[in-house]
Amino acid sequence: MRSLIIVSAAALVLSACTATGSIDTAIKTSLPKTCALLETAHAAFIAASVSGNIKASTIAKEKAAYDGVRVSCADPGSVTAANALVVAATAYATISLALKEAQ
Repeated sequence: MRSLIIVSAAALVLSACTATGSIDTAIKTSLPKTCALLETAHAAFIAASVSGNIKASTIAKEKAAYDGVRVSCADPGSVTAANALVVAATAYATISLALKEAQ
């Protein structure tokens, strides 16, 4: 999962470098793919959390991260590209750490 996000981010940056459009356009264009990957990571966390061996604080952090990124994913036009990228990266890091604890 982690490698998919990294590859997605790298592809996003590279496409921004070679495209005639702006970086903002490239980020917003790639946001749906990033959001789909975050949805998958969240679903994996929910499945792993059924074990009951996860701290309540970890569940709360993962939920906050996921809820935050859902806002950007639901309405990409409402956020700047830079903000969307930061929110997605932060959410990924938080969800990734939560998944590690869940496993």
